[in-house]
Amino acid sequence: MAAEYALNFAHLLTSVRLVLTPVFLLAIEYSRQQPTLLRVGCVGGLFVVICASDYYDGPVARALGLSSDWGKIFDNLADITFLLVTLTYLTYSGTVPWWIPCAVGCAFGQYTLDSWWLSRRDRSLALVSNPIGHWAGVLNYVGTGLMACHAALRQQLLPFPLDQALLFLWFGYLLLAMGMRLRFFCRAQRTVIHT
Repeated sequence: MAAEYALNFAHLLTSVRLVLTPVFLLAIEYSRQQPTLLRVGCVGGLFVVICASDYYDGPVARALGLSSDWGKIFDNLADITFLLVTLTYLTYSGTVPWWIPCAVGCAFGQYTLDSWWLSRRDRSLALVSNPIGHWAGVLNYVGTGLMACHAALRQQLLPFPLDQALLFLWFGYLLLAMGMRLRFFCRAQRTVIHT
């Protein structure tokens, strides 16, 4: 019965990501102007709170019996909003190339479309994940956090070849995750057709 409420504690945890996203961007910008230990620490601290919001909202919802389809959708929307808004800002500031937010957006779009397609016969929402996709999501957060701190320190956190290697590794893993997801989707689609 509690899961029917439009707002619950798990939703509040999810909302933290949306509320803190503009604050996080302001913290990065202030630190870029004049990096100090306090300003860079603020960027790191906000990122930890945002990550904790993402980590704990699902377990809290399940523990309190508040898990719902709406909560799953809201969680995913909060994730992609935080990631794409932050990565777009980092692209604008020259820290991240344009193809990183594009790849993250494409991977999320693929996840959304094939989840919708595979669950279209069902009345319940089926968000279809796989281990590689899960780790791509973790990498999206880690990469975004590292590059945000890199920007906050005027791109002095990671030496030149290391920052580029991280970006290419991130991009390559997203392509791998999309390829594996497409393969999984094609297999699942064949199973649906044959049954």
